[in-house]
Amino acid sequence: MERVGRAEVLSSPRFFIISLMVLVLGASLYLVRLSGKDVSKVKSGEDYWAETGLGPAALEDLLQDQTCGSSERYFLACANAILTVANRYNLSLNLQGELVPVHEALSADMSSEKKQLEPWKEYFTSQTAKATQISFLKAWEQLKSEYIKPKQSSMMVGLGLNGFISVFRDPHTYFMPVNQFQEVISRADSRSVTLGITLGSHKGQYVVRKLTEGSPAKLSGIQKGDVLISINDTSVKGLMQPRVSELLKGEVGDVVRIRVERDGEAMKFRLRRQEITVATVSTRVIEGIKPIAVIGINKFARGACEKVKESLEIVKRSHVRGLLLDLRDNPGGQMEEAACIASLFVGPENKIFEVRYLDPSKKAEVFYGGEEKHFDMPMAVLVNAASASASEIVAGALRDLNRAVLVGERTFGKGSFQEGEYWSQNKKIALFETKGFYYLPSGRSPQMKGLEPDVAVNFEEISVVREAEQFINPLRAPERQVRAMAQSMSSSECLDLEDGSPSDDLQLTKARQVLFCTKAVARAGL
Repeated sequence: MERVGRAEVLSSPRFFIISLMVLVLGASLYLVRLSGKDVSKVKSGEDYWAETGLGPAALEDLLQDQTCGSSERYFLACANAILTVANRYNLSLNLQGELVPVHEALSADMSSEKKQLEPWKEYFTSQTAKATQISFLKAWEQLKSEYIKPKQSSMMVGLGLNGFISVFRDPHTYFMPVNQFQEVISRADSRSVTLGITLGSHKGQYVVRKLTEGSPAKLSGIQKGDVLISINDTSVKGLMQPRVSELLKGEVGDVVRIRVERDGEAMKFRLRRQEITVATVSTRVIEGIKPIAVIGINKFARGACEKVKESLEIVKRSHVRGLLLDLRDNPGGQMEEAACIASLFVGPENKIFEVRYLDPSKKAEVFYGGEEKHFDMPMAVLVNAASASASEIVAGALRDLNRAVLVGERTFGKGSFQEGEYWSQNKKIALFETKGFYYLPSGRSPQMKGLEPDVAVNFEEISVVREAEQFINPLRAPERQVRAMAQSMSSSECLDLEDGSPSDDLQLTKARQVLFCTKAVARAGL
């Protein structure tokens, strides 16, 4: 999640942003290329990195043989730098330091940093003398000469740097082009050239986890749960996630041939890439015996709170009986927006969260949303394994303040925050460094643990890798628990409240069932 204040225009040598956002979730692929409203050309990640002029020397300085062999941490950081880039070309690095094609039996299930680095960690521990003879710089030179195209160079260097610091520093310290942050990450309602597919994995296969409303994939008839077989006649079996992402990229108007399997039957689709607006906030009303509203938040970008306020005005005019706040697959965003949105449901006097710095000389900061309560009917919050960071703040605060129940899956588990500055070596690149952790009103941080839902509705057939399973050196927050957690509810306690309205969204259906449940309403203090 980012806090953007005086330095938003990036006119000072240091711009202050607090990031509480997961930019890429390990087992989820949101395959898009984005730009802001006022950018005439929809740009790819390659375009943004190319604008920085980042050269290979920045990474090569870190990959020197003597440096990589100096400690286990350096060794694993160097290995991760190479693996992060190699995976884009469906390559891995064996323990002899050789680039090799990824074995198809491992590809979809080996994309997490932790799984790829565990053999390297064991190798360094058990055979240190041999391990330190590996030349990661040589592997990089081979990638550079045989695989990386000139227009990809800056981006691959950036990916390598991020792979390195993910291990050497922590998983949420990262580099990003300043223009990309300004035009994409922090901005609401970005434009996207996209097919609109989010993928998960299941037993080595890529499975459609989510479809963007109004996207080519959604309109074509592709459904959640479909197993991806091929893209433009290229089988995805044996491909790493980054390589699948590359195959799905392209220009506006390009036709993409997608083949999926559904209930044992092969199906073919022709999709034409188009530019769509990815709404930050969406609103809909589900009719029934007790009509309810669903407000979905895609990310906590600038202006998200104002958009939620507008949505609540629509909701109140619709005479609904309750609200579902959908934070599934929301990676986070700006902390002020999260606090503001939470206060729309609890009022300005309640503490939403507190941040505590790793630097003991810095005092803790408490955040209140500052908004008057705009909605006081029953509500539940939908979360899943890809709900991260700012999403966990809003969901956790609403539960801790007895305002809502959580329905769905255990959340991702990111409770750290980052401050952004211009990188000293290149002012077109921002360096976001982890500075501390945030804590919910209960005194807990979701770091590594995530939030357990009050009513669990899990989808074991589609996996998403959470914080603790994704990284080799995950961050651990000092525990400050001050309030016991309420016991989880059983969804069966409220099954009799189903009004029969059809839905293919099991989590949403369960949330509707508990929304008016006596126990749920009592827990939410209504």
